Amino acid sequence: CQGCCPCTWPAYLCWRLSRHNSFSLVFENERLKGSTLQVMGVPVECGEWAIVGGTGEFIMASGVIYKKVHERRSEGNIIELTIHGFCPSLKGTKCLPTKVGPWGGNGGTPQDITETPKRLESITIRSGEVVDSISFSYFDQAGQKRVAGPWGGPGGNLNTIELSSSEFLKEVSGTFGTYYGSNVITFIKFVTNVKTYGPFGKQNGTPFISPCRTTAVL
Repeated sequence: CQGCCPCTWPAYLCWRLSRHNSFSLVFENERLKGSTLQVMGVPVECGEWAIVGGTGEFIMASGVIYKKVHERRSEGNIIELTIHGFCPSLKGTKCLPTKVGPWGGNGGTPQDITETPKRLESITIRSGEVVDSISFSYFDQAGQKRVAGPWGGPGGNLNTIELSSSEFLKEVSGTFGTYYGSNVITFIKFVTNVKTYGPFGKQNGTPFISPCRTTAVL
């Protein structure tokens, strides 16, 4: 999986308990043959393992593996793995973000980030009757933490969304409309691979939704 898009790989592993907590998963199907994921974690049948590296198609991979018992056998239990990982593109292609929007009115001052993002860390929203302001923190391609905003006014209630290291944003949706003569975002909602955050504000006006492929990250 090349690029900065997250991928999910279903896998099954016949596994016996041991004291080792660092090992490699080797893929044997045609497209991924010989590629590996370097994994660390506690040797128990259910829970999580961390992806701390990889080779081949998964070079420099990072992410998390969720595991549970698929079938119990006398010769060794079969563990079902759900793998969520990120792989940077290192074969001459560059993963560049695609901009969508803007949504809202034609007032105010345009705002944008200056550094190419790699991972979103948090989103902070002020909202009441409408969305008053938004800010967020993220890590750029060099791993440096950046903060953008707040953009908007000081009104409304403050809410902060903290994303886990394996959590990524999949969808942004909401509405925009007129509020005391100004065109504003009246309602916004965020969907990650883990849960839905919001709604913030009140749904009123013209709906919008971020056009996003199922394998893309916002």
